[in-house]
Amino acid sequence: MEKFNCSYDRVKFDEACVNVISDNGNFNKWLYSLSMDCLLCPYKRIAQISNNVSLKFSTIETLKWRILNNNGSEEYVSSKITSNIVCELTPHLGQYGLYELAVQNNNCNFKTIKNPTYPYTELFVTLGVIIFILCGISAGRSLWHMITKCVIGVKDESNNEELKKRRVKAIDTFRGTSTLFMIFVNDGSGTYAVLEHTIWDGMLLGDIVFPCFIWIMGVCIPIALSAQLKRGVSKLQISYSILKRSFLLFLIGVSLNTLGTDAQVENIRIFGVLQRFGVTYLVVSLVYLCFPPQQSKILRNPSPTWIMRKMQDILSLLPHWFVMLILVIVHCALTFCLPVPGCPTGYLGPGGRHEDGKYFNCTGGATGYIDKTVLTLNHIYQYPTIKSVYGSSPFDPEGILGCLTAIFQVFLGVHAGTILMLYKDWKDRVMRWLLWAVFYACLGCAFHFTDTIPVNKNLWSLSFVFVTTSFSLAFLSGCYLLIDVTEVWRGGPFRIPGMNALLLYVGHSMCYEIFPFHWRIGAMDSRALCLFESIWVVILWAIIAYIMHRKRTYITL
Repeated sequence: MEKFNCSYDRVKFDEACVNVISDNGNFNKWLYSLSMDCLLCPYKRIAQISNNVSLKFSTIETLKWRILNNNGSEEYVSSKITSNIVCELTPHLGQYGLYELAVQNNNCNFKTIKNPTYPYTELFVTLGVIIFILCGISAGRSLWHMITKCVIGVKDESNNEELKKRRVKAIDTFRGTSTLFMIFVNDGSGTYAVLEHTIWDGMLLGDIVFPCFIWIMGVCIPIALSAQLKRGVSKLQISYSILKRSFLLFLIGVSLNTLGTDAQVENIRIFGVLQRFGVTYLVVSLVYLCFPPQQSKILRNPSPTWIMRKMQDILSLLPHWFVMLILVIVHCALTFCLPVPGCPTGYLGPGGRHEDGKYFNCTGGATGYIDKTVLTLNHIYQYPTIKSVYGSSPFDPEGILGCLTAIFQVFLGVHAGTILMLYKDWKDRVMRWLLWAVFYACLGCAFHFTDTIPVNKNLWSLSFVFVTTSFSLAFLSGCYLLIDVTEVWRGGPFRIPGMNALLLYVGHSMCYEIFPFHWRIGAMDSRALCLFESIWVVILWAIIAYIMHRKRTYITL
């Protein structure tokens, strides 16, 4: 080992080192590598096969190697070309692992010199400690309340009606969980790739946060607007409030896009996270206001049928379903039928080196084309996740076309909120939420696994909407059962941050590069240290939310 550069001290987490051994006749042999994250991509030239060469590789992605007998003049070689292949292998690399690749006499041998370490030890230990602390706090609170009830006495049963009308704490908890986890993901997820965003098709934990956040906004729309209508607020006043809030959300989002830049007007990114909130809130709220739910007419029917009673959540929103169906049809028509110059119609790929670079400038198909045409190239996101893997051109994951399916997802949240308002018994609510969750999950999986419409956050595909909405419904059902029904959990420490979600999101977006919200110690080459820094940020913003709650200060638009 002394004659090689590979040693345990020279690699860090998510890295492995490979020693290459070869005979003297391998000057025309080259190592090419392909990341399995890069679908239908060419192999990339890594290094010439020569004796005593040490190479470092990332262990985050699965790799495929080819040893090719050529002069190494081509940086990329198509995976479809099978000539000049000396050998082909799929190495299983782990962090801190030391390996040996021997290429001798046109044969390849790969072996492990030092076994890798398990990458998720720190994560599971930290998660266990957090769960233990939260369970301890919850148990202590429950014990305290039991003692208090025994001393003061059991509440009168007449309070049951008040319990039905009280604020649903599960909604705040859901929103707070989404907000805090979004902060965690934006801060780097403790360097765990599995907690971040997927490259293109598919879904990781980090991809669930944004759709959950936007969906729960939809749940609150019928609750908030119905309350204003009952108080006698005119539709004109409510419309003005909706327009003002949407405009402010969009404006704040554009302002956040200029952080860390010189705010050059001709290069400002127009769309983003808060902008999508503003657009979807505007459309869904105005549709709800224009077509007030008709549940009262259904229930006043002299002889409502069993189907009418059981399906009043659907029947009361029939005009809304019709409008949303039109939006979905328009989205699908544009996605699969809009001609895009130089690209196949209905292309849903990442462009770049996908399919050997055949459609290099076709990133996102119609989705990317509409953004580049309407917004122009300088006003869309310049550094998408796919750029590091596929080498793709700029692409905006929060662009124009995706707003249509995002509007539909917010409406699905409105439907869940309508169920909450219509059905007073918790069993009816949870049963319907879970039934719809199963239905959406089946639809989304059917679209994805038949490759009709793959799950894709960057495109905000229809299958992505269904799968994430299914998760949201299931998660809300769980929170509702634990917090509002059985009351075994009070929602901490997520409920209070959920009451000031806008402040936390904007605040962390503005303070992500300043102390104490962000810091570094040395090279930050310790996984535990990176994880602690990401959790520290979440804890800090949670504390701020609790302080503001203590002062009864809530930032809304």
